Amino acid sequence: MWHRRSQTVCWPVLAIALASLTAALACTRRQPQAEQPKIDPLNRADSTRMEPIHFLHKTFSVKKYTPFNFEVPPHAAIPHLRGTFRAFVSQPGQDPLSDDTTNVDFLLLNADQYDDFVHGRGDGTALYSTEPTHDHEVDFVLPPSQDTPDKYYVVFRNSAGGSAIKSVQADFTLSFGY
Repeated sequence: MWHRRSQTVCWPVLAIALASLTAALACTRRQPQAEQPKIDPLNRADSTRMEPIHFLHKTFSVKKYTPFNFEVPPHAAIPHLRGTFRAFVSQPGQDPLSDDTTNVDFLLLNADQYDDFVHGRGDGTALYSTEPTHDHEVDFVLPPSQDTPDKYYVVFRNSAGGSAIKSVQADFTLSFGY
């Protein structure tokens, strides 16, 4: 008899305790939040529209070589170098002369290649180069940049033969996207 009576007394106490615990847990349960998009840390290209960078639009002289640098901003997905140049020799009282004697070499170099070029090291590798020419159009897609800006160099080099000092009229833009 003692055993049955203790069961009768324990069940209501147990039911009240269980109900209190359930209510307490229900009150502390957090409401589901909107799931945040997961960003892959290895693939963080910036999808915002970047304005073109017009970094070279002028006429200049080339005795040995003349470099111009530009930077691709961080997280640029499709950096695209486009431009034209024309080499010539100014002659007093005459129209500028543009022929094979006014040819220049065009080189597009990354920072390491430029360092090798300036210090005479390396095998002369370039991302892009031309044969000696006095008139050329460049259209080249650069690799995407990561967390830091990437530095590049456009170099105009005086080709062997012809005039010692040449003039180059160049117009180059770095754009982003296709």
